[in-house]
Amino acid sequence: MPAIDLVIFDCDGVLVDSEPVAQRILVAHLKPIVAEQAEGIASRCVGRSYHDIQGFVENACERKLGTTFWSELQIETLRELEASLAPDLALRHLLLSLPVPFCVASSGTHDKIKRVLRAVDVYDLFHGQVFSAEDVVLGKPAPDLFLHAAAHNHVPPRRCLVIEDSEPGLQAGDAAGMQVLHLNSNRAASSSFAQIHQLSELRQRFSTS
Repeated sequence: MPAIDLVIFDCDGVLVDSEPVAQRILVAHLKPIVAEQAEGIASRCVGRSYHDIQGFVENACERKLGTTFWSELQIETLRELEASLAPDLALRHLLLSLPVPFCVASSGTHDKIKRVLRAVDVYDLFHGQVFSAEDVVLGKPAPDLFLHAAAHNHVPPRRCLVIEDSEPGLQAGDAAGMQVLHLNSNRAASSSFAQIHQLSELRQRFSTS
């Protein structure tokens, strides 16, 4: 296996436990429209870009939801995330202990990434190393975002390690020709990728490499 010269983190569900909050709010906004289908639709939005979520949800609902729906959803989600997240000292220590450079490549907007990373007090560690689906034409599961992050850092894809929790992100890392590590909190679930069950295990990966 090639050496690792760059670690590429996903944000939501990897660096920050934001997905339960985002899912709960999306379900609440969808229930008046699609009732019992809301949870199923919301669960299939995990790992997608904001633009892709809009298209997917409106197609599933068989209607345009309008700018008011989406702006209110985004405002409430960001407000709830900033209120619920707290500084994560363990995460900060983990990032500072990594022996190679790292970055974040997320399906979220730049504004969302900045606000959630600030809320857990690690944003300052990612100076110039924040990449969003807004930066590319095709978001995950296309490889474009990860390839963009690698190119910015002048690192060949095969020497990048992607840390992902969602299927679109795992597919994107694989399609980019990168080494992929599945952060899978469900210890009973299988995966076609190498797994860790908590982010702290990443340190062991480097100590044994």
